[in-house]
Amino acid sequence: MRRASVVLPALMAALALVLWAGPYRHLGLWTHSVITDIPVYQASSDATARGDLPYLDVPLEYPPLAAVVFWLARFMPGDYTGGFMALMALAWATATAGATYAAMRMGYGRLRQLAVGVAMAAAPLLLGALVATRFDAVVTALMAWLVAAAVTERWRLMWTLLAAAVLVKLVPVLLVPVLVIWHAHRAGGRDAVRGAGAALAGVAAVFGAIALAAPGGLWDMFSYHLHRPVQVESTAASYMLALHALADVPLGVESSYGSQGLTGQGPGPIAVLVQVLAFVLMVAVALVLRRALPPLRRGPDARLMVAALATTVVLVVAGAKVFSPQFMLWMLPAALLAGGPYGTLAAGITVAALVATQAYFPRQYWDLVALHKDVIWILVARNALVVTLVAACWPRPRAFRHRPAVTLRSSGNVSAVAEHAPRARYLAD
Repeated sequence: MRRASVVLPALMAALALVLWAGPYRHLGLWTHSVITDIPVYQASSDATARGDLPYLDVPLEYPPLAAVVFWLARFMPGDYTGGFMALMALAWATATAGATYAAMRMGYGRLRQLAVGVAMAAAPLLLGALVATRFDAVVTALMAWLVAAAVTERWRLMWTLLAAAVLVKLVPVLLVPVLVIWHAHRAGGRDAVRGAGAALAGVAAVFGAIALAAPGGLWDMFSYHLHRPVQVESTAASYMLALHALADVPLGVESSYGSQGLTGQGPGPIAVLVQVLAFVLMVAVALVLRRALPPLRRGPDARLMVAALATTVVLVVAGAKVFSPQFMLWMLPAALLAGGPYGTLAAGITVAALVATQAYFPRQYWDLVALHKDVIWILVARNALVVTLVAACWPRPRAFRHRPAVTLRSSGNVSAVAEHAPRARYLAD
């Protein structure tokens, strides 16, 4: 990594830490009315410190690397809560640096690079206290650097980061088709299959070892997520809540599986329809990418790939029957980096969706659970923004064709041309 390519990501990471250590951790808007999961993480960490094994001796609802994250927080300064928050601050600074670096290597102008970095650094202020009290900042950091590795053709790093992300949060496995198509486009199908196979084999080996030692505990983890009801903040739930607000359609809310879910006849079938539609659209994204990449030049092809990644991640979040507010973080790197005619719009929608989430969570969350109509409409607006983001990020091949080629002109200074050549490789506009 050249020194010039390190400066801006480092500055944006520093900005993220300053905003975290300053207003985010000390102003009342972000320190009052906190709904936290840290006690759950601390219980897992304490069990690990005692020598108890996740899945075997104590239940764990998360994949195995999540337990490692919880355990590492013990070694941060201060008590467990402060240490966990400090660890998430470092993770968020890492995510900010990764997204900024990806913007540079995609050939975006300096203003767009700054916009991506500042938006990432300020995201905890936009989304709220939950960034510090959930471990999803780690997933976001892995996703940000995964995008950067994909754009710069660091294939081993890309697949390693994907495997790590799956072992932290499972759902990134749905990015495999887009990444395989991209890898095959740049390096050949055989190399892509080897890379994906190695990553998935590593994930399978970890889960296989756990299955041998604690089959019941591992099954309980998967069963936990399979049997969760339609969570009150999900896209399907917002549809039913809107019907309840408009036509008084009967709905109930029950607390189970660590969250609040809807009861009644409608939520289940609607959630299935939403999941099927999201899956069909994810397949469509992969097919569009596969057909569109071959004729594109280097640079535009990378931006199309990132648009496909962004669309897939947003579909994963919007289509799930559980849409916890921290899941908004997963979308940030790719959505802010999405190219095409609506790339700027996609970034704006992403920021608006973060603000809309903080508008009801956590201060008005229990009013939502109580089915207060004003809060229902805030949730409906947030989820409408997320659905609109799918359209804004959607990979449009025509938008990346017929771009004027970037020509490096030599004025006799060969070293100057050489310095700019790597960056021009990814230029698209």
